[in-house]
Amino acid sequence: MNPTSLAKNAHPESGKARMEALRAVLQGRQRLLVLTHNNPDPDSLGGAVGLQEFARKVCGVESRFAITGRILRAENQAMVRELGIEMDRLESIVLEDFDCFALVDTQPGFGHTFVPPNVTVDIVLDHHVCAESVARLRDVSFADVRPDIGATSSMMAGHLLEAGVKPSREVATALAYGIKTDTADLSRNVSDLDLKAYDYLFPYVDRQRLVSICCPRLPAAYFQTLKDALSKVRLYDGVTLCSLGRTTSAEMVAEVADLLLRMEGVRAVFCGGLVDNAYYMSVRTELGGDAWRLIRDAMEGENGTCGGHGSVAGGTIQLGTGDSRTLKRLERRLERNILRSMGVSGSNAAVFGDADD
Repeated sequence: MNPTSLAKNAHPESGKARMEALRAVLQGRQRLLVLTHNNPDPDSLGGAVGLQEFARKVCGVESRFAITGRILRAENQAMVRELGIEMDRLESIVLEDFDCFALVDTQPGFGHTFVPPNVTVDIVLDHHVCAESVARLRDVSFADVRPDIGATSSMMAGHLLEAGVKPSREVATALAYGIKTDTADLSRNVSDLDLKAYDYLFPYVDRQRLVSICCPRLPAAYFQTLKDALSKVRLYDGVTLCSLGRTTSAEMVAEVADLLLRMEGVRAVFCGGLVDNAYYMSVRTELGGDAWRLIRDAMEGENGTCGGHGSVAGGTIQLGTGDSRTLKRLERRLERNILRSMGVSGSNAAVFGDADD
């Protein structure tokens, strides 16, 4: 996707020109507020602190980072703790104190993203596909949306590199970890920029803290949730479906999907779970797959939003009620759509849970 077509102030394609366009939007601003999706993952956390570093070191603009949800996954919590990432609750922020607003690793209108109604977004940095991007981003001063890039953190690192910034160890580690997670250690959806960004960051990375982030201790509840999820796996011909049912964490949906893709013979994984009255879905495909197309097919006719790139996609469906009957009906509809999209018969499912599950 051509990011210049998405910005009110179009700018050339080169990395230097993109960086200068971002600088121009921030220049002269007093204070920046950085937002992302509700429950930030490493790529959004890395991209957010990277933008704060750019604003401060390149433009002399101070900033705050605010979230609406929670940091859920153990690795994400370790990332925040080890790197001292400072965040405010959005509801505690006085919006009038800021004259510039940015969305990182998401876009206006995405179902897992809240933008206060009176806020005009000035900056969007993202790498997800969205069919309505052009319309939603028409009035954004700087919209850098590149689905061909593996991680938003790579895009932000590219802007720092072009500006000649030496990142702090904390910011470099955050950006590097964001790249690692969204590209599966530089093995998935990797572009030349992802490789270049990681090479740029690596000399500044705190490797001891990076190890601590990657391998945190996990509570017993994590393994119970994983056990329950695996007992509900349904195996078709190269397609794996899994429902977590009602769960406390949308992050766990994505984590189980990542795990199941490692199963021999699997071409695609569809994993879902209900958090409050929102149903979260993660789609993973083998390398070369089109997860974005698959999740669109799966969600056909549903009230939700989705986005993705390459072999990774996710979506959210809003339900009027979270009762078990509504959930089961939704999952039956999704299963039919998924199997039709994959060209798989629905009559030969296998399970490896207990017989009465």
